[in-house]
Amino acid sequence: MAEIVVGEGHNGGTISATAGDYIIIRLPENPTTGFQWRAERTDIEVLELQSDEFTQAASGAIGSSGVRILRYLAKGAGDTSITLQLARPWEANAPRSQFKIQVTVSR
Repeated sequence: MAEIVVGEGHNGGTISATAGDYIIIRLPENPTTGFQWRAERTDIEVLELQSDEFTQAASGAIGSSGVRILRYLAKGAGDTSITLQLARPWEANAPRSQFKIQVTVSR
């Protein structure tokens, strides 16, 4: 079991994993602005979202930014994508940003 850590620099790229690996996505976020990263569904036979959490910056100051951390388990062989949208849930506007990677899982 390996942990594959992915960030902004991987946007638009491809990740290879083996069943049992964890893919950890770390993206900057400041939820006090209302903008939050939200994951779209993936093929749950290939990847399963295990956790989705926000960690505040070390300063801990009110209103400070931090990191959104999503942890996926590679379950079975196949191809799928992980797509996240940075948006305000109450607005119908296009998202401020998008993050997407293609994931290939082997046995």
